[in-house]
Parts: sequence; C-alpha cells; structure tokens
Amino acid sequence: MKYFFTFFSAFFFFAINIPAQPPAGYYNSAAGLGCADLKTTLKTIISSGNPQSYNSIWSQYQLTDIKPREVGTGSANVIWDIYSDIPGPANDPYNFTPGTGSGGQQDQGSGGGSEGQYYNREHSVPLSWFNGSTGSSGPATDYLHIFAADKAMNGKRSNWPYGEVSSASYTGMNGSKLGSSAIAGITGTVFEPIDSFKGDVARAFLYFVTRYENNMSSYASNADASQSFAGNTFPSVTIPFLQMMIKWHNLDPVSIKEEIRNNGAYSFQGNRNPYIDHPEYVGLVWNNTCPGLSALPVDIVSFIGKIKGDVVNLHWTIKNELSLDRYEIERSFNGKNYIQIGIVKATQAEQYLYNDNAEINRGRQVYYRLKKVDKDGKFTYSEVLVLHIPLNTKFSVYPNPATTFFNLQLNKYVNGKVTIEVTDLIGKIVLTRNYELDGSIISISTNQLANGTYLVKLKMNDEQYLQKLFISK
Repeated sequence: MKYFFTFFSAFFFFAINIPAQPPAGYYNSAAGLGCADLKTTLKTIISSGNPQSYNSIWSQYQLTDIKPREVGTGSANVIWDIYSDIPGPANDPYNFTPGTGSGGQQDQGSGGGSEGQYYNREHSVPLSWFNGSTGSSGPATDYLHIFAADKAMNGKRSNWPYGEVSSASYTGMNGSKLGSSAIAGITGTVFEPIDSFKGDVARAFLYFVTRYENNMSSYASNADASQSFAGNTFPSVTIPFLQMMIKWHNLDPVSIKEEIRNNGAYSFQGNRNPYIDHPEYVGLVWNNTCPGLSALPVDIVSFIGKIKGDVVNLHWTIKNELSLDRYEIERSFNGKNYIQIGIVKATQAEQYLYNDNAEINRGRQVYYRLKKVDKDGKFTYSEVLVLHIPLNTKFSVYPNPATTFFNLQLNKYVNGKVTIEVTDLIGKIVLTRNYELDGSIISISTNQLANGTYLVKLKMNDEQYLQKLFISK
C-alpha cells in the first residue's frame, strides 16, 4: 500500500492534463504483424513527434517523474529516482527535492560524489554507445530512455551494460549493484538495477533499438555497445542480451510509474513507448518463429553463476527441453581448455543447479560452459559464463539489502573462534558477536541497526574478511 496515494493522485492529475492512453488508431498499422515487420512498423509509428532539447527534460521530470516524499524534509513531492527508490513498505534511503530553488537538488555540474546529494539525467542506453550529442535532438535527448537518477549512482553505472551481478564491487543504498556479470554471454562489469525497475530499463532499451533501428549498424560498432547491440535492423540486439531483456520484461510488468512517464512523453515529445502500451508486442517482435531467432527461446534461457560462501552456485533455466539426456558442466581457467567437473541428468525440469568449489579457485578467473548432450549423443554448448572468484570466499551475506535480519553463509573452512563485527562506513563498531564455529549459517537481527550501509567483518586466526551490507527496514 506504500504508493496508493502516489498512484491515485498522479493518475488524477495526469488524466486531466495528458491523454490517459494512445490516441485512437495510434497502433492500427501494427495489427496482425510480427517479427521484423512489426518492429519496423512500430519504428515508423513512434518516429513521429516533436523532439525536445536536453535541457527541457529537467522541467519534464518535475511533471512526470515525481511521487510524494517519504523521508526527510522539504517539498511535498520528490523526484522518482530509479537508483534510490525502494518500492514496498520500506522507506527510501533518501529523497530528492526537485529543481534548483528552495533546496532543490537538481545537478548543477559539481559535487554529487556521494549518494543522496544530487539527481541528474541517466541515459539508460549510454551516450557513448551511440556517440550521442546532447546539443542536438535525437536519441541523446529522447526522454523515453533518459531517467531521473542519483548522480553518484549514475557515475557508478557509467557506460557499463545492464546485467546481473555475480560478485558486487559496489552496492547502492537501494540495492542496485555494480560488479562482474553472472550471465553467460555477457562478460566483464555490469550494472544491475533492483528487480522493481528491471522491466522499466528493459522496455526502454527495446524502445531504443526499435525507434533507432536504422542506426544499429553503426551503433553496434562501438566497443562499449558490442555486447548489447547487434548491427542490423532486426533483431538489433545480441541474443544473450535479448534473452535477459525479455526475462526482465516478464519479471517486472509495466508499472503505473511507466504509464505516467509514457503519457508524459506523448505530451512532451509527441511519441510513446509501444512496449509499455502493448507489453505483448515484445513477444510478437522477438520470438522463435522469426528469421534468425530460431534459438529464441533457446534450451538455456539463462545460465547464471553466483558465489555463495565456499561454492560457486551455477544455475540454469530451461525451455523447450525435448530430447536432451544430460548437461555436462565444464570448467576452464583460460577459456580454451575445458575439463568436465560434473553431470546433471535432464529431467524435463525448468531449473537446474550445480555447485562448484570456490575455495580452491580463490583469486582466479574461471570459465564455465554447459555441454548439452542429446539422447542420440549429439551435443551443443551453451554460452560461456566468466566469473572472477574473489580472494574472500570465506562467507557471504544475504538477504542483502536486509530488513529484520541477515545471514552469514560461512564455508566449511571457517571453524573455531570467530568474531563478527559490523561497522558503519566511517569505521565505528555498531555490533559485535563472538562464536565457536565449525562451518554454518549465522543469523543476526538488525534491531540494533538503522537503515544504511555497513561493513560486516569476519575475524579469525589473525585474518579479516569483509562484505558490504545494506539495511532497509
């Protein structure tokens, strides 16, 4: 019920001031189409409009990117920031006062090195990917993929692709993460928004590759974009990234926030995001009946690896598993020479799991792939999953963000006397516990901890290991 009044008041306001739905006949020419034909028709429909200046987006944010204040003092309405908002009963860690006057926190060009200081304009498809210039209208000034966002988190995201994080190097106050990719076929550093906004950024991305499909051949040549853009008008997206975007689209359905922005975009720049108006268009444009997409959905919808304690948790989700006999898990340390480390029988399940030993691979980059073996002995390989196993695999923290408690998953090598310390970011100890252990899970209440970011320290045998923890009650 957290946003009941937000949604009600926003809808009441916008129902009066802008169209509540597409104009009659807006999508008529798309009826009955699919695949590339539908995508190109949608591109034609949404290419009409009146492009606006980059500077005018600031004013638009104050109309269609606002919600009632939850924390702090100042304006009744605050900027709805995708990198600090926490939907649900928990309060946001901070709120932004719109504009520049009366305590406004709009970015003015300096400062903003820490979260909660300023908000700015986040190109969900980074400017560098398409050599964008904010001095002229076009994709660089297109409100439909430019979100209000915390300046510090925008800087952390930089021009990294969106993805799912295996091991986080930074976790923001609402749980957004920067770190190494957990998805096969997407390598290196990625930025992961929280689940509640994954659908928002996915539909914005799919809008972008539809609206600007004629530019994809040049955009895809940019090294920063190479894991996301395909250099063609269709499908315009690399298969691993497309699979993730479809997964996020299905995970996080269209929200009222998106509908408000979409209506606002039509009033502001004269076009709309068709994947917000018609979420079913995503499946009609990109599906396994389309030329070049016979492998979508492929047997392996996602292949993900995450480090938990002393194990690497390998997880894959399956669709259309027909004649498979087994999955052979293979590992390499150079991406060329693989050895088999395990076998999982195919059982017509949708999800499979295999755990590898992380402790013996500390500090190394590890490559994993799945060998999919049919009943007749034929086989194919999955995309390669690349993980860096950090030196600290002694323990992991979950859930993170935590509300009423958090767990420490300790590996089997943690035994004897240990001390757990929780400190704030300036080093003040706020909680201490001593244990006699032989590898286990420790559960700790957050009653003594206020909302915020902490460091959890495990001390044993004159060694110290750290993990970051975020509390959001």
